[in-house]
Amino acid sequence: MQQEQLTVYLQRQQHISEEEALWHLLRMQLNCYLIQELPPLELVTSVRCIVFQEEQVLVVKNPFNVHIQPGGRREQGESLEESLRRELLEETGWEIQQPSLLGVKHFHHITPRPENYQHPYPDFLQLVYCARATLYRPEAKEVDGFELGADFLPVAEVKQLTLTANERIFLETALQTLGICD
Repeated sequence: MQQEQLTVYLQRQQHISEEEALWHLLRMQLNCYLIQELPPLELVTSVRCIVFQEEQVLVVKNPFNVHIQPGGRREQGESLEESLRRELLEETGWEIQQPSLLGVKHFHHITPRPENYQHPYPDFLQLVYCARATLYRPEAKEVDGFELGADFLPVAEVKQLTLTANERIFLETALQTLGICD
C-alpha cells in the first residue's frame, strides 16, 4: 500500500530532475519534484533548506564537496519544522525564519538492502525548503559534525559552483519564492 500511495502522490507533483546518487556503498535513483502538498510523512527521513542572508546563499563544505542544502534526519517526535531548525543550527549555527516548502527528493535504492539497515527501504524522501537566516549562534554548531564550515556567497558565485541539477532548480525556485533578484 505504501508504494502505491507514494506512486500516486509523485504523479501529482512537478518532476524537475533525475540523477543517480551514491551514499557510502548504496546506489540510488534520485528524482526531484516541486510540490504543493506534503508527501506521506512516514517516508520523510530528512529535511533540507536553502538558506539566504539578503541576496547571498549559504554554502556548506564537507570533506567531499560543497552543497547548498544543509539539513538532516528527523528525530522521533519532532515536527518537520522542528527537525529543520535543529539540523540547520547543528550543521551551520544559523537560525531561520518562516521556511517555505519547495520540493521533495525521492530516493529509490538500486542496491540490495544491507543487513541491519534501519531506514525506509526501498524508497525514502527528503523535503527541501528555503528560508532566510536570522541569528548566528556558533556555539550551537556540532563540534564533531560532518560539515566543515558554511559561508554566505553571492548568488552569482553560487551559480558558478559545481551543483547538481536538483540544486540548481531548487535554487532558482527559492529565489523566486523569496523574491530575490539575482
